[in-house]
Amino acid sequence: MYIKDFDNWNIVKKRIQGEEREVNIRKGEIRWVSFGVNVGSEIDGKGISFTRPALILHVIGAHLALVVPMSTKLKNVTGYVSFEWKGKITALCLQQMRVVSQKRVLDRIGKISERKLAIYKRQVASFYALTNQ
Repeated sequence: MYIKDFDNWNIVKKRIQGEEREVNIRKGEIRWVSFGVNVGSEIDGKGISFTRPALILHVIGAHLALVVPMSTKLKNVTGYVSFEWKGKITALCLQQMRVVSQKRVLDRIGKISERKLAIYKRQVASFYALTNQ
């Protein structure tokens, strides 16, 4: 059974908040992101730094980014989009997309083409189409 480690996440979160570092991110990059420990079914980071890979969908000013978490678990449910990366099939978790502080964005581990990014942006727009519902 998975037990959420809120206490250790709080320590890591305080360290992240206090760090003064310049982050230069670009849309289309795949980066490690400190998602932390979250409530209920919200996606958590893994390991001692509570991170997971995420696709940078859009950079918002100098301090925020719109990111889509990635998962190695493929689920046949709405909101999971198959994503081939480094020769492996993973998933983009569209239903877990969120805006994060760039302080949470860590090492770059890859980049996708502008063409692929446009395809995934269309899938996000389709998933979040809230009109006529």
